Parts: sequence; structure tokens; C-alpha cells
Amino acid sequence: MMEKAQLFKRLLAITYDDLALFINFDEQVSVGLMKLDLAARTRHIIQAVQFEDMWQALPKNSTTYKIYLSMRLAPLTLCSVLDNEQEMHCLEWRLVMPNYADIAEDRKPSCFGDYLKAMDRMEIVDIDDYDIGEACDFLDKAYDFSRPSDALGNSLQPRG
Repeated sequence: MMEKAQLFKRLLAITYDDLALFINFDEQVSVGLMKLDLAARTRHIIQAVQFEDMWQALPKNSTTYKIYLSMRLAPLTLCSVLDNEQEMHCLEWRLVMPNYADIAEDRKPSCFGDYLKAMDRMEIVDIDDYDIGEACDFLDKAYDFSRPSDALGNSLQPRG
């Protein structure tokens, strides 16, 4: 039986790959966040990923706000594997990042790539509704994880 961590690992790799195509990781954090906000408002599709929403919230037991970036698989990614029985169109995951304004001045990331590295966590909505092995098999068929990696250690392009 495959562990949940394997699904997290695959979705994070796909997310970073697509973000690298959309936002230069050397850009200023404010520019990157502006692009993410616009992409979320328009449900922008990069390649394998579609942005769904972006919001700010104060989690329980936290004194600082977090930024949530919600994503799903893009329609072409969903259509790329025809023999899949699991409903992957409902798969939603979120990057949870610190609110940039709440980061101490001496710890503020200098560029968008460093800001991504400061991510608090990734959440997969309703993860227990998925057969992890089947979800990972779907992603392995839909996406090429064997490509060379970028500065964050992720492959550079989706299969296509």
C-alpha cells in the first residue's frame, strides 16, 4: 500500500514545475504573489495545473495569517489517462504559505523561489476519499517525473 507522502510528493513536484513556468523564481516576492492572485482569480491553467483560488486566513492556534493557494489538475491532464477509474477531477490541494507581511524583516525571502521554500505545508483536500496508490498511478501516467530538475529539485516539464 502506497503512503500518503507519495501523493504529496508528486503533487508538490507538479506544482513547482508549473509555477516555474509561470513565475521566475528570481522575481520579487510581491510580483510573484500578484501573479498568483491574478491566476487564482481567473482559474488560470499553466500546463498540468489549474489554479482554483487564493485567500488569506488565520488558522487555529496561529498568531499570523497564512496564504492559501488552491489548485486542481488541468483538464488536459485529466484527459491524458483514459483508463482511470478514480475521479481525479475532484482532487484539490493547497499550498499554505506565510503571509509575506508577517515575516520578520531579517527573515524575509529575497525572491519568489525562497518564498516558496518557506511554505508551511501542503494540504490535500479530502485525501481520505482517494485510493493513494491509484492516484499516484494516475499521476505517473499523466506526468513525466523523470525529467531534469530545476533549482528547487523538481522536474522542468510535464509529459506532453
